[in-house]
Amino acid sequence: MRYLYSLILFWAAGLLLLISSCKRDFPEDRDSIDPLATFTRTFYDPTLGRNTVFSDNFNAANSSQPLEFTMLNLRRYDDAPAPELTDSIYPVSVWKDGGAYTGKETSLAEIESKRKVENHRIFEIRKNSGQIVVWSGMDQSNIRSQPDSGYKFDVKVSNSGGVNYYYNLRFMPKKAIPYVPSNYNPETGMTTGPAVSYPTNGVSLSNVQRLKDGLAMQESEVDVYFTRKGAGNSLTFKFLDSAFSPINPHLFNTTDWPNLVHGFDMKLSDTAVVYQVGYPIPLGPIPTKYTNAAGTRAAVTFSYYRRGTAGLGYVCSLAFNYAIYEKGDWEIAFQFKNSSPKFIND
Repeated sequence: MRYLYSLILFWAAGLLLLISSCKRDFPEDRDSIDPLATFTRTFYDPTLGRNTVFSDNFNAANSSQPLEFTMLNLRRYDDAPAPELTDSIYPVSVWKDGGAYTGKETSLAEIESKRKVENHRIFEIRKNSGQIVVWSGMDQSNIRSQPDSGYKFDVKVSNSGGVNYYYNLRFMPKKAIPYVPSNYNPETGMTTGPAVSYPTNGVSLSNVQRLKDGLAMQESEVDVYFTRKGAGNSLTFKFLDSAFSPINPHLFNTTDWPNLVHGFDMKLSDTAVVYQVGYPIPLGPIPTKYTNAAGTRAAVTFSYYRRGTAGLGYVCSLAFNYAIYEKGDWEIAFQFKNSSPKFIND
């Protein structure tokens, strides 16, 4: 019996020694980058002159987090250096943490208090997300844009356990278009005419009749003129007849002028209505009472009431969705090419 106890103790000690040895030799759990991790987007073609963020462009698969992204070898397509992208840093206005735009700000000063200035290159990659960012608010006239072949760049993705390299990603920006809808040719960067005309004028009419014959006015009878007249922060709306003479904005007598745009210090005269605004318009990619449902464009409606035949009343309107990306003193003028709207009662 004593021999049996000794044998059991011997085997138990051996088992404990084996377990202890296995614990010491078990490999350490280390960070790694999944071989299947990849950029889901390798071609970037933003329109210059506006802030653009490309999100969800990298699939980390089962890689250990956090990852760190570094842009390398940013160069022209022919492999020549690209100092216009690598050597210049510009001041850029960004929203402060915790101070994002809501659309409920009550003054231009409040809007500006939520923003700060940071220094950035035009084209960057975010360190921990891999998002590609293109910044506005700077001179981009020397950036090679389509139809030029643009640029190539590489990206290093790393964590404490490994490094992956991704080569020859493409950056082929489009020429800046300061407003939409626009009459700019995206390849030449030149305007195709003095005004934005149908079918891209973005105008929608409801119950608007022509003064000269009482027939329904069509969207094709309205041209839209965007004009930058200074470097300030104003936005002006005007209405013009077929001879380019001003139409009194007061005739649009049911327009909600105070809430037409997210602007301040409104001045309504017999020739125009002017607001002090923050740029770009819209200020943020969120739906507000001043935008379309997606929050991508500002939305305005100019309306008036008139009585038609048999005394029936109508609300007549001109609706327009737009965006302006370049800061300035901008004027938007609607010209009724064939006839002024009929404002008087029948």
